[in-house]
Amino acid sequence: MRPVSFTYSGTVGAPIDRVFALITDPGRMPEWLPGCRSVTPAPKLTGKGDRHRILFERDGRRVDAEIEIIDYNPPYTYGWVEIRRRKGARTYFALQFQGGATKVTMKHIWEPVGLRAWLLGQFYRRRNSYQTFDSLLQNLRKVLTR
Repeated sequence: MRPVSFTYSGTVGAPIDRVFALITDPGRMPEWLPGCRSVTPAPKLTGKGDRHRILFERDGRRVDAEIEIIDYNPPYTYGWVEIRRRKGARTYFALQFQGGATKVTMKHIWEPVGLRAWLLGQFYRRRNSYQTFDSLLQNLRKVLTR
């Protein structure tokens, strides 16, 4: 099956280094990542190759996921691949300086494992991915303007 990808962009009224510091700090993920309740970070934070366990809660249901950092280029790009739960799903963030603000571009790539998964993904992902990005962007704005 072909990968399914979605790309969204928005602006945050904070300097690029503050935005990058926030999104790359696993301890602060629950502040901005929608549905994230807690994170167990890697024992030693080195950037690329780190693995973090994330506990999500959606509709009263707890979901445990594990991610590995696959892109770490301060202060411009950050990305991860999901090791457990939605195995192989990748999420990338690209940051660009825009005056006193930062343009945040998020790209989510998911490769379905079969026809049924692809069909369900076509229906649910398109609707939910925009809502997730919009919530994420609002959370970043709220945290960075405190």
